[in-house]
Amino acid sequence: MFLLQDLPDAATVDRFGEAYGPISHERVLLFLNVLRTGSDLLVALDKFLSGYGLTHGRWITLILLMREADNSARPADLAEKQGITRATMTGLLQRLEADALIRRLPHGDDGRSITITLTDKGRTLLENVMPEYYRRVSLLMDDMNTKALLKALDVIRTLGERSGQLAAPT
Repeated sequence: MFLLQDLPDAATVDRFGEAYGPISHERVLLFLNVLRTGSDLLVALDKFLSGYGLTHGRWITLILLMREADNSARPADLAEKQGITRATMTGLLQRLEADALIRRLPHGDDGRSITITLTDKGRTLLENVMPEYYRRVSLLMDDMNTKALLKALDVIRTLGERSGQLAAPT
């Protein structure tokens, strides 16, 4: 979660730029607004999902299973697609299994390996969540023209591709 609620104005960014290095205030303000908005959207999404007894992580795990042709996947693949550790995935799967939304099945000939599959209860839950999710996203984006949306998508994808630059050692 991005914790800064009080975003700076252009003059403040310009003043900081003079002290720490030249950068246009438009670039800094876009970056900060992307962080703030992404954080706000995740908080709102979590609040929506909680009405269905889900967290963001549990919902994404169910969605990843739903995307598979046979509604099943290996835990390691789910963790990789979600960008989390295997240990974190294990915890998510334990809670989903306790709620009977998924089940563990042996994977092929390897008795040590398992496959996670979506249960009927899990599918039913997603069938209840997804129409309302799509309705809300549609309302959120409703009056934005396609050209503006495509440009915004391009900018956000570029930021995502370059995000490693923030974490790179100096």
